[in-house]
Amino acid sequence: MSRKKTMPSPVVEKLKKQISAIEKGSLVEKNNIFLSTGSHEVDRIFPANSIESSSLIEVLPESYRQRSAAMGAALALSARLLHQKPGPLIWCQLRDPERLHLHAPGLMAFGIDPQRIVKLTIKNEQDLLWAMEEALDCPYLCGVVGVLWKEKLYNFTASRRLSLRARESGVSALMLRSHRANGTTAADIRLSVSAKISSEMPPRKVFLPRIGKTIWNLELKKCRGARSGSWQIGWNHETVSFDLASQLAGRAPLPESTASSPHRYTG
Repeated sequence: MSRKKTMPSPVVEKLKKQISAIEKGSLVEKNNIFLSTGSHEVDRIFPANSIESSSLIEVLPESYRQRSAAMGAALALSARLLHQKPGPLIWCQLRDPERLHLHAPGLMAFGIDPQRIVKLTIKNEQDLLWAMEEALDCPYLCGVVGVLWKEKLYNFTASRRLSLRARESGVSALMLRSHRANGTTAADIRLSVSAKISSEMPPRKVFLPRIGKTIWNLELKKCRGARSGSWQIGWNHETVSFDLASQLAGRAPLPESTASSPHRYTG
């Protein structure tokens, strides 16, 4: 005997629509989390709600010598992620002793708890991109960072895959690239970084160098709905936030003895 095909009941159809609405609503709510720099002045540089928690952000040094500055800016962005979102941050880096690596005291200087950083030391670029994709599938992370001082496989297709994974999970993706990096990628935001001379020198302390306030020159290369531009941005490790360093220009001039003292580059 052949069975008659039964049409779905109105109750089942109604439940399906309700489940679909709930799933869509949770996705929208997840993707509508926006990141703040911690400063209203710096936030005004970007269009309203342009830095989503699911963005792919690229940070590039202005030159080879500015790699430390670019890494410092990437750490500052990571600190903001850790400050705003729960969960650990995955840091993916190639196994190369000559490159810059994380250092626990340096992390604490940026206001980062080293215990919330999970560092993956990876053999090659292909495995690094795969590890980032897999990590971005976990919505319980606050962010995933990749470091590629040399790249051969990272292109529009690879960046698009990372961007799609970030959109699905709502987890931020941050890629630290070389100053020689070129070509089109699917990054939402691209920043070029260089260190600036600090205008503030703290009093000398025993056994500690006189390192001034961290200041970068950030050039906005790409951001949806934003104009390109360059700004001097500072970092406050106590409040774990950025600030607009150009506002310091209106202060009273320093004494000659202080103004003539040598300044150090920070980043």
